[in-house]
Amino acid sequence: MVIKNQNPSEQISANNPWYIDEQFASQYNRPGPRAVIENRWSIFQKGLEEFSLIKNRKHSTSPTRILDAGCGDGINLFGLNKISQTLSLEAQIYGVDYNPLRLERASKFSFVEEITQSPLDDLPYADAWFDVIICNQVLEHIPQDQKVLEELKRVTRPGGMFILGVPNEGCFLAWLRNHIIQRSILKNTDHVNFYTERKLLNLLTESGFSTLNIKRPGFFLPHSILHFVISYTNIGRWFLNTLGNIWKSQSAELIIISIKK
Repeated sequence: MVIKNQNPSEQISANNPWYIDEQFASQYNRPGPRAVIENRWSIFQKGLEEFSLIKNRKHSTSPTRILDAGCGDGINLFGLNKISQTLSLEAQIYGVDYNPLRLERASKFSFVEEITQSPLDDLPYADAWFDVIICNQVLEHIPQDQKVLEELKRVTRPGGMFILGVPNEGCFLAWLRNHIIQRSILKNTDHVNFYTERKLLNLLTESGFSTLNIKRPGFFLPHSILHFVISYTNIGRWFLNTLGNIWKSQSAELIIISIKK
């Protein structure tokens, strides 16, 4: 069983795979997970493109400060740099995480402005420091989620964009997987929050964010091994995406784009 929310250094010393696995090797370098990641990037890109249009209308020429909150090994830092180049966006990219091993790996990227070790509920940044914050596949791991959202709001400037992504583990098919088909998942996961769309929207509203858009990528196939096998091929991924488009409430993920009020 994974012991939730332990000191990361202790978990690294204990070789806990949730804390030490190579994320580029296990995710970005495998066809199925890579397709999921790149689809997320396409959603991030549309959000940043919209933000850039708003910023240009205000005739702002300052660089766009972007924070990847819970950056891990730096997969999304890498993606944000690619997006910035595609959009010709002058960006300063920051990363923060509480896991020192992951930050050591993320620090290899020379384009990153700053890498910081910190819990997300007590960030060492000034008020209203960032234009855009992305927090992806992170909040489900943190018990004090409301406090984290309030802290992320604090460091977002008024009118700044916040992109939040979580697994859609409050949907029916996720419940079916976790409680009937693969009950071992609840014993082994380090997730502590299983969000429904409504709960997530309420948390964002209570934290001071106004929702602009909701994306529901993928499909929550209720068996992790079967999902991995099917998602390995292009036709399998097409099949899952087609199911997701038909049954949107059972998407694999929820990605909410919002603005600080």
